Amino acid sequence: MKILFVCTGNTCRSPMAEGLFREMVRRHGLEGEILCQSAGLSAVEGDPVAENALTACREVGVDLTGHTARRVTGEELPEWDAFFVMSKTQAYILERAGAPANQIYVPSYIEDPFGGDLETYRRCREKLARELERFWTEALGLPAD
Repeated sequence: MKILFVCTGNTCRSPMAEGLFREMVRRHGLEGEILCQSAGLSAVEGDPVAENALTACREVGVDLTGHTARRVTGEELPEWDAFFVMSKTQAYILERAGAPANQIYVPSYIEDPFGGDLETYRRCREKLARELERFWTEALGLPAD
């Protein structure tokens, strides 16, 4: 199964979601069975992950240091089995670009922490963690911890 996490700039929310989800996959021993990446709808290729996103994830044992931003392309949409977006607007844009609506998961809105302080990023991380647990069990049908 291949999952793409999508936000706007691919420097905050989607890399955090990707890192947290990779840790879930590792904990469940599903490396090689579930693959994931992240991308942004308006990403500037090569931008680094936000410093506060690095710190917030490092606090829970998730390393984002190798991440650089990339833009999602319409050509790659058929490669993915599921898309996890941060907002209904992003879901709409993906669907208009050709992603099947039934493959797009829209969690409870994940506010963009861009430019916020570390506490803002921590709140985003915690909301992402809760929404990823729901995605894991409800959308993917995988067993909870």
